[in-house]
Amino acid sequence: MIAPMAKYSFLIFHRELDPFMEKLMDLGVVHLISRRIAEDAEVKKQSADIALAEQVLQTFRQRKKTKLTSLPENPDFPRPTVADIPELQKELESLEKERAALQVQIQMLKPWGEFSWDAIRALEQNTGMALRFCRHQKRKFREEWYAEHPIEIVHEENGFVYFIIFQRNENKALPVVPLALPHISLGELEQHLTDCEKKILAVNQALDFYAATYTDLLREGIDKAWDRLRLHQAHLDAESVQHESLILVEGWCPEFAEETLQAFLQEQNIVYAIPEVSEEERPPVLLRNNRFARLFEPIGRLYALPDYRELDLTVFFAPFFFLFFGFCLGDAGYGAVFLIAGTVLKLKIKGPFRDYLTLVQLFGVSTMLMGYLSGTLFGLTMAELPVFTAHKNIFLNQIEMLQLALAVGLVQILFGMGVQVYKQVRFRGWKFGMSKMGWIILCVSLLDLYVTQYFTGVSSVMVWIGVALIVFFGSPESGWLKSFGMGLTDLYNITGVMGDLLSYIRLFALGVSSAILGLVVNSIALSAKGIPYIGILLFIVVLVIGHTANLLLASLSAFVHPMRLTFVEFYKNTGFTGGGKPYTPLARKAPGKS
Repeated sequence: MIAPMAKYSFLIFHRELDPFMEKLMDLGVVHLISRRIAEDAEVKKQSADIALAEQVLQTFRQRKKTKLTSLPENPDFPRPTVADIPELQKELESLEKERAALQVQIQMLKPWGEFSWDAIRALEQNTGMALRFCRHQKRKFREEWYAEHPIEIVHEENGFVYFIIFQRNENKALPVVPLALPHISLGELEQHLTDCEKKILAVNQALDFYAATYTDLLREGIDKAWDRLRLHQAHLDAESVQHESLILVEGWCPEFAEETLQAFLQEQNIVYAIPEVSEEERPPVLLRNNRFARLFEPIGRLYALPDYRELDLTVFFAPFFFLFFGFCLGDAGYGAVFLIAGTVLKLKIKGPFRDYLTLVQLFGVSTMLMGYLSGTLFGLTMAELPVFTAHKNIFLNQIEMLQLALAVGLVQILFGMGVQVYKQVRFRGWKFGMSKMGWIILCVSLLDLYVTQYFTGVSSVMVWIGVALIVFFGSPESGWLKSFGMGLTDLYNITGVMGDLLSYIRLFALGVSSAILGLVVNSIALSAKGIPYIGILLFIVVLVIGHTANLLLASLSAFVHPMRLTFVEFYKNTGFTGGGKPYTPLARKAPGKS
């Protein structure tokens, strides 16, 4: 659900604005209303500084975490500024590119051994010959070349012949392209490489030292910088009144935090008002759901926050998403892996990331349930395993799983329409919910007439009632004639409903594909098992690698496709608009004052 917001207006004497903002930040419950048209130079500068510091912090996170007492070769290395670290990182990248280039050049010169280019040039000047360094495949090297050309073989390696041609102008051309060797000796290259690696080691040691020494300090500095930036932005949001001697500050406070805010305002003797909120104003959105639905809030945010004046759909799509994931993954063994992995990691990891691991556990439970229902365990058919023989009547065949996928899809579509009816009646009035109510009646009646045939007499009447509601309440705010026309046009949407329903076949298809791939992995593993001596080892390797790859691929599909069904089919049928801005109160990130 969306937490109700109250608007507050504070009237502050200009000399008391700074201490008021500091205390408001300590309180951390007021989302200030922004009046900024553009950011000033100070905001841009502070934002750039924070971005640079966070880039440095990311660099530190990738370094060694061992605490060093000093730099091994330079203990007097000065304490860096934030700008020094990116420069060191650039220097390291440049040195690594130089090292790679030197290694390539050394690799080119190694077959030729140590020689002097000065001696080569002197020989060419004295003899009038040009020395060409060539490489050719040994199997294509022709013996007659010795008779036709002055050739000296220097080295043979890895199926190649390395040779020198003593070329004169009158010589017959040899069909081999000479090598473009670096004009430097092998010894000099190796010395350059040694020097380069020493520099790389020194820069790496420096970065490791800085990461181990200054990471916590930098993180604390970033938090303080964010606080300073938020305070500066809060000053920009304030509005001067009464010849700039009084400052008007406005913001939003959740109703559940109003008691805390009002106690603070009375303690500080702040003049405030609680004005009525107009329809044009858009309060920020704060979601407050139960423990189960709260786990799915990050998924909903991938699309958009709801508008303040509509329903939060998290609690409505969460059970379906939970079910859909298991439907798509569809293997009880994979579900057990999810559950065990989530549980083990949850015991080791602390902090907000634990909520994601709880979600992994839930997905594991869902997959185990749906995998059991479809009778699949690591690609095996559970009905054929002796331990599950007594459960044969519970397992569903593929036709029944397809029917279940369509039934679940129809339930979600009709449920979404019902949510839209409730939303329209609640926020706009009963007339605006009648058209979608007509669609619910029409769909249920047609389902009974052509599928279940339980109440055909009642359904044949209800069909026309549904059509009438759709036609006569097409657009209640536009007048009866236009409303009638739009209602008739809306009847064409029956094809859209059918298209939405068929989209849910993907739940069945993905579950089947996951099971088939698991079966293929098992078949390949069994084939490898028959190989003498190493058969058992190959059997285990194929099973582990194959099922791991299938699990990763199927997990991605099991997350993406339920998300598509949620954001396209379900959100569309609920009339979701979105576009809400998140509730971000003026609150301190760093402990104490910045």
